[in-house]
Amino acid sequence: MEQRPWPIIAEACRILRANLEALRLEHPLQVLLLTPASPREAAAEVALDLGLAFAEAGRRTLLVDADLERPRLHEALGVPPSPGLRALLSGMGGPIDTALTETGIPGLGLLPAGAPGPDRWPLSSRKVGELLQALRRRAERILIYAPPAQTASWTLALAEHSDGVLLVARVRRTHRAHLLQAREALERVHATVLGVILWKA
Repeated sequence: MEQRPWPIIAEACRILRANLEALRLEHPLQVLLLTPASPREAAAEVALDLGLAFAEAGRRTLLVDADLERPRLHEALGVPPSPGLRALLSGMGGPIDTALTETGIPGLGLLPAGAPGPDRWPLSSRKVGELLQALRRRAERILIYAPPAQTASWTLALAEHSDGVLLVARVRRTHRAHLLQAREALERVHATVLGVILWKA
């Protein structure tokens, strides 16, 4: 794994973690979905850095790479991409525990996306809900990175069964219209949008 995060980013993620822990007093926030507001942006780095912050605090944390077409978390962590989420959702993944990967970082595990591919299939909300329920028994914090809600139907299915959603936007690059479109798409499935993470790459 490459050396990350930078000190200033690490501290920002610790502050975000503390804020999320405080919110947990009112709402259960075990499963968090992080998704970019625009197709041009990526939330994978933010999800990884926040996952490191939770693991650093002693929380058993599981990262889930739900970018089924362009997975990247396994590369950042230096682990194999398969088996993974794609196989579990298609019903060909076997036991869940065989798809979970240790990252070598204390307290941080990964459910990779699986082998990338453009194929899509009808994804039932029930199947997603059952998978997330099973993952809840395996980690204190589950951080899911998924593509924009406007472009991936499975992001909406994941959002529906998550405890909260964080939109990721890039300073001076993400258009306000994209933020509004993403929020509206998420609210249509009654997802709880917690706020926006602004970052500068």
